[in-house]
Amino acid sequence: MEKKSKHYKMGIFVLGSLFILTLFIFLLGARSLFESRVIVETYFDESVHGLDVGSAVKYRGVAIGNVKEISFVQDKYKLDINHPDYAKGRYVLIQMSIRDTFNFNVSDGSKKLEKMIHDGLRVKITSQGLTGTAYLEINYFDIESNPVMNVSWKPESIYIPSTQSTFTKIGASLDELIQKIDKADIDKFIINLDKLIVTSEKSLNDAKIEDLSKTTITLLSEMRQTNKSLNSFFSDPSMKALPAKIDTTFASMNKSMTKLNQILTNNQSEISSTVENLRMVSQDLREVSNNAKKYPSMLLFGDAPNAPTLGKK
Repeated sequence: MEKKSKHYKMGIFVLGSLFILTLFIFLLGARSLFESRVIVETYFDESVHGLDVGSAVKYRGVAIGNVKEISFVQDKYKLDINHPDYAKGRYVLIQMSIRDTFNFNVSDGSKKLEKMIHDGLRVKITSQGLTGTAYLEINYFDIESNPVMNVSWKPESIYIPSTQSTFTKIGASLDELIQKIDKADIDKFIINLDKLIVTSEKSLNDAKIEDLSKTTITLLSEMRQTNKSLNSFFSDPSMKALPAKIDTTFASMNKSMTKLNQILTNNQSEISSTVENLRMVSQDLREVSNNAKKYPSMLLFGDAPNAPTLGKK
């Protein structure tokens, strides 16, 4: 009986442990079981290497879901060969299952989703370090460099446009650079460069560098000598006293001008009288000169001759 009792207790313990473990796992996964999820799809015109079903989907670095399906647009929508977007049938179609959270409530209406896409909401493949694996990053990008890819078919799920991955953009830039290099005439460039080198060497040889160097050295020597002479000239004690002498000279001149001005002011009336007398003397001299021209004898005999009278004897 004791052995049966021990086995019975052991069985109850094992069953209880399994029940508690199952309940714990259920509680951990209950949130994901009951939370609202939406299906979103996008299309890539590039390689999706490193991306698999189950890969993470992140919104601004926060995990919000995973990749549900990876296929091609042609397999999903069966585009006819005459369809205007038939060439887009080779694009990779990726469906994602994501949480319909407050920060990414894409099922809240088409107008809100259109506004988010207009503001730059895009899906991009992002590499996880050096492991080779990748995940999908949903974020806002520049709308000018990342335009919306319009499609003519009607997506079965919520459609969010994609943008090229960083590696794809770098590769495209390198390809464009290589094409430009291929189009460039390298041989012609090398020939022109060789001509430039030859011309430069000839110009240097014709420039007589040695004579130019000697002339430059002589000029520098003369400039040094001139500089020494100027220093000696301005260092002379007499030159240092020159500004004081100049100030004294100007002060004396200013004093003399002041005295002259005072003399002219005090003798203004006498000067005016003298000037008037000189004017009268000048008039008298002018009159004497005129009379001498008319009557030259007047200078010798005094009075002018009487005017002749007709009819008298």
